[in-house]
Amino acid sequence: MIKVALDTSPLVSGHKSRGIGFYTKNLLAAMEKNSTIQVREFEKIDQLEDADIIHYPYFDLFQQTLPFRKKLPTVVTIHDVIPLEFPQHYPSGVRGSMNNFLQKISLKNVAAVLTDSKFSQQEIIKYLGVPKEKVFPVYLAPAAHFHQIKDQNVLKNTQQEFQLPEKFALFSGGANYNKNLLNLTEATLKAGLDLVVVGKSFETRENLNHPELSTFAEFLKKYVDNPLVHMLGFVEDADLVAIMNLATVLLLPSFAEGFGLTILEAQICGTPVITSNISSMPEVAGEGAILVDPYSVANISKAIEEIVTDKTVAEDLRKKGFENVSKFSWEKTTEETIQVYEKVISSRI
Repeated sequence: MIKVALDTSPLVSGHKSRGIGFYTKNLLAAMEKNSTIQVREFEKIDQLEDADIIHYPYFDLFQQTLPFRKKLPTVVTIHDVIPLEFPQHYPSGVRGSMNNFLQKISLKNVAAVLTDSKFSQQEIIKYLGVPKEKVFPVYLAPAAHFHQIKDQNVLKNTQQEFQLPEKFALFSGGANYNKNLLNLTEATLKAGLDLVVVGKSFETRENLNHPELSTFAEFLKKYVDNPLVHMLGFVEDADLVAIMNLATVLLLPSFAEGFGLTILEAQICGTPVITSNISSMPEVAGEGAILVDPYSVANISKAIEEIVTDKTVAEDLRKKGFENVSKFSWEKTTEETIQVYEKVISSRI
């Protein structure tokens, strides 16, 4: 039996409600159900107990989160390197550049790197210089609370509570540059559909001068008073699931994603998906989405119109979405993660 020390500090830090917290929480829960390993949780390195291997479930590109000295064979998860792909929109500054240099050095003596997709695997090799044989793509899965809602009363109550239109496109996520807010909003309105945006980032109205939020500032300037654009901000999990079920289409035409989890969340709810034909999104979406050029408003808008006007297209996407999402589970994520642990311990890397 493998004794795994898992850094669970993201569960009590600012990452708790973000993607890293989601990953850590779901991986930990699935690992605790697996009889082939024992999990040792720790938040600080001096709390580390007896273990065979240590796993850091996050890696900050511009802060020193990975120790130089490794007490045990070390596995680290790097979800994406999007800031390095678009440096003009995610400037690191002098301190961040130095920390990135130090993080790269610290990566040299890790036993293995996990990442969320084959695309991210390629980018990690390219931008961080990690040897290919050390980088393993392991897919994620939607949280258990996402499901198709058949109770019409639940859906009707949610629609009334949030004052949602009968038909709408949904965007769920952050307001960063890579999310492509301007193009997806313009495309939705061009297609004659309302847009509902969900996420804590949409509650922000201050400190928008940072280059990372420049497109969000422009989005607010253009659309904050537009009656067809509904900014809900943060919503509870149960409400998000209901809103996902109500949506006519889920939009994720990002310029880049480490994975694109909302694709699977929509598919398991039976919501048609439009996502990008680049980055990691095609490998996550499978055949259960219309793939578009994220740089083309016309291309995105045409796909929206197709789903709205052709019921057979929407139904085909629902069917293929269900088939695709059934291939993903946290049990599978954990099994593939453990396979990497086993390779590390047996020195097969």
